[in-house]
Amino acid sequence: MKALLLALGALTSLGASAQQFSYGDWAVSCDNTRHCEAVGYQREDAELPVTMWLARDAGGNAPVTVRIDAQSEQDSTGPYSIRVGKVAVSGIKQDGTLSAEQIARLLPAMKEADSAIVTDNKHQWELSLAGMKAALLKIDDVQGRVLSVTALARPGLKPASAVPAALPAPVLRAAPVLASRDSDQKLLPAILKVLRDADCDADAPNADERRNSEIYRLSASEVLVFRECTRGAYQASYGIWRVSDKSPYKAVRVVLPTVSGGQPDDMLIEPSFDKGVLSSFAKGRGLADCGSFDQWLWTADGFKLLESSEGPMCRGMPGGGFMLRRWTAKH
Repeated sequence: MKALLLALGALTSLGASAQQFSYGDWAVSCDNTRHCEAVGYQREDAELPVTMWLARDAGGNAPVTVRIDAQSEQDSTGPYSIRVGKVAVSGIKQDGTLSAEQIARLLPAMKEADSAIVTDNKHQWELSLAGMKAALLKIDDVQGRVLSVTALARPGLKPASAVPAALPAPVLRAAPVLASRDSDQKLLPAILKVLRDADCDADAPNADERRNSEIYRLSASEVLVFRECTRGAYQASYGIWRVSDKSPYKAVRVVLPTVSGGQPDDMLIEPSFDKGVLSSFAKGRGLADCGSFDQWLWTADGFKLLESSEGPMCRGMPGGGFMLRRWTAKH
């Protein structure tokens, strides 16, 4: 345990960068405010999908939130009961949220067990706990809780007041966005004629496949244009442009900031734009695969990252099950 703690200390700091880790059948993500979430699943070779999600804000007195979910091909599921060894909890809410009392009973047993049995009187699932204790220790480490009375995995005598507070989320100011005009759709064919981009055009659907495009009003003189660049079995990627609404329709490719200053995005999967918020939802290889969700806010300085979350493991839950938050901002 001492070696594991030393390794954790070397890997993390109490900075504002987003972090993501995997341990066995569990994954952990901590965002730019030190808010941390963990998610666990069934073993990779198990057939019935089940998942548990745990979240905690930074700060000494922050409570723990836990939810459970499971899937069946035949019918709906829930409400759930959970058994870990001799500890059993029933009466979990229909949405899978556990009460503070239920969490207090289950967590100590789960940390020392290999699996938990989840039932709903019609089905039974086995939730793997391999990696859960390491995931909880990572949350304690990132939030500065190790050896404090608030720690989940390695409690000690340090008071809750010794735990660092949450870091403030960035505050974004939305720029006004005008409503679309009836004439905007008539602009689109002319704009598409001048949008020439080798990166987007190389793998685009051909004319017979009806290449998709959309247009939105940004300001009195500028529109936002989506153009399909690639198409897969379940989803498509789009290039995004800011375009003058007057000929010759000067266009600028939108490049979007990502979590922790990573490689900027110049294509989005299944984008949408509503009330100044640009969104993208990406699935993995199919309907029950991992997914990610990102949002950017239109500001006076362009699009700024508003929210980012990801389903880190692909275990048969739609979109990867509960997504883990990687970035947040206020507006």
